[in-house]
Amino acid sequence: MKKGWTRFPFLVSLFFLIGLVAFSFLSKYVLKVQIIIPTTLLHDINGNMIKALPFPPSFDFPLGVDRRGKNLFWAVIDGARYTILIGLAVSLLRVGLGVCLGVFYGIYLKKMRTFFTTFERAFRFIPAILLVMLFFDVNLFSDATKGFTSIVSIIFWLTVVALPSLVHVVGNEVSHFSKEDFITASRAMGSTKFRVIRKHVMPFLRSRILHMIVQQMISILLLLVHLGVFRVFVGGSTKFCYDTVNCTRVPHSNEWSALIGVSYQELMLDQWIVFGPSIAFILTLLACNVMKRMLEGAEERIVIPKTEQTTLKEIKPIKKSDFAFAEAVVINKDIKEFQ
Repeated sequence: MKKGWTRFPFLVSLFFLIGLVAFSFLSKYVLKVQIIIPTTLLHDINGNMIKALPFPPSFDFPLGVDRRGKNLFWAVIDGARYTILIGLAVSLLRVGLGVCLGVFYGIYLKKMRTFFTTFERAFRFIPAILLVMLFFDVNLFSDATKGFTSIVSIIFWLTVVALPSLVHVVGNEVSHFSKEDFITASRAMGSTKFRVIRKHVMPFLRSRILHMIVQQMISILLLLVHLGVFRVFVGGSTKFCYDTVNCTRVPHSNEWSALIGVSYQELMLDQWIVFGPSIAFILTLLACNVMKRMLEGAEERIVIPKTEQTTLKEIKPIKKSDFAFAEAVVINKDIKEFQ
């Protein structure tokens, strides 16, 4: 069987994401001393000022410098570990809890299916972005700390908002699969529900878990983009003043959706400031979609038997006696065609 995760496009996409995260950590702890710190003003060879912040893309600054003097290329590289690892952590939690609760719901709670289906359908009409924004500032661990505990808290809320739909899908799939003939025969032979789950249901779901993880990763990245547009920053924000009058809220981290949200108004001024994190999001989503398509298109390799051409010498002469012919005579005087 040709497995999707062994295909070349899947491996290229996977290594791209791993390399991006590894380069992000490398830039943070190894290459930070070699990063060029942008100046506030640009001068020509004669010492005359030619440009103030922000600086457009150039050879020294491939993605430019924003109005706060941040090198956008290294900001995007630094934010890769936040965005990708948060998406991976949330997707693993969603799939892990969704599979466990879905199996329990599909096997043990069949009588509650009507009630849960009604709840899930009502829950589906509420956009996930509204639920996340409603609980985004609710820090479950410490109201005073807005760093790591805030990220852990938002990971929890990003996981919870998708659980009802995921549990419902997995539960219905498990319930439908449990009606197969071999599972019915196994139960007739005395197998318990736990044994059915361990021997039949879990091997059935194991082949779909990787696909669900990639699918949830795409959903989380899109949700993070929406949060950034609404200026809801993962990890908290702080006040930054350009002068004594103009102040704004800036994120604590370089997470990609935060970079887009904090510079969203630049789409009407210097559009290239938003291009860097936007391109990073597009490439990451493209890699995840390629992985998803490879997993969906995984098919069993069909072995076609090799046929050899028969020579003329091997063909036996066909005789009329090898066939049996039957003659049918239609006689019907009422039909003019046969008269």
